[in-house]
Amino acid sequence: MAFIGNFAAAQSAKAIGKYNERSVYQQAQLARKKAEVEREVYNKVDRPRLLKKQDAEYDFLFVRALKSGAEVRPGTSPYLALLEAKYNQATDLTIADYSSRSAYFDGINRSLLLESKAIGERFKGDMTARTETIKGIASAGSLLAGQ
Repeated sequence: MAFIGNFAAAQSAKAIGKYNERSVYQQAQLARKKAEVEREVYNKVDRPRLLKKQDAEYDFLFVRALKSGAEVRPGTSPYLALLEAKYNQATDLTIADYSSRSAYFDGINRSLLLESKAIGERFKGDMTARTETIKGIASAGSLLAGQ
């Protein structure tokens, strides 16, 4: 009568595999959504805030240069200082954009890995179920052969 236990174990393994698959798949969907939200926050909040801050800093430098009495024209020190400030701001913005893109792709990749894990969980449950079914059939077969 051990075959009955094997068949029950097979059904349990399938159910556990399906549950684990759904659970990990939901984690993958959450990771993907989180990556999307973080990208939107950067594009709609952080990036505009950074640009506004950079504009204010540049305006402050420009006004300070004008208040000093120096002329701001190509080739002069005030112009070169303002040009360097713009270059540094552009570099900072590029780094922030790159970091945001990298974080987004990391989140998407994490979700894809979780989806693969979900498929593996389902496969593991199915394989355990098949093994238990075969054991049950073999056990039932040996029981019938013994009669």
